[in-house]
Amino acid sequence: MSDILYTGKKSENFMLRLPERMKEEIRRMAEMDGISINSAIVQRLAKSLREDRANGQ
Repeated sequence: MSDILYTGKKSENFMLRLPERMKEEIRRMAEMDGISINSAIVQRLAKSLREDRANGQ
């Protein structure tokens, strides 16, 4: 399943509190990829969910 499926217009708002260092690390990675922090988080969550499914979790 492609991460693209998780970045469409149909989405819900969700407040998320992150440790400041983690947010800064995600921000830097998102900037390097030319995407928003939100997109970077969504892509990483999508990857984690796919891996969990693949591992039978």
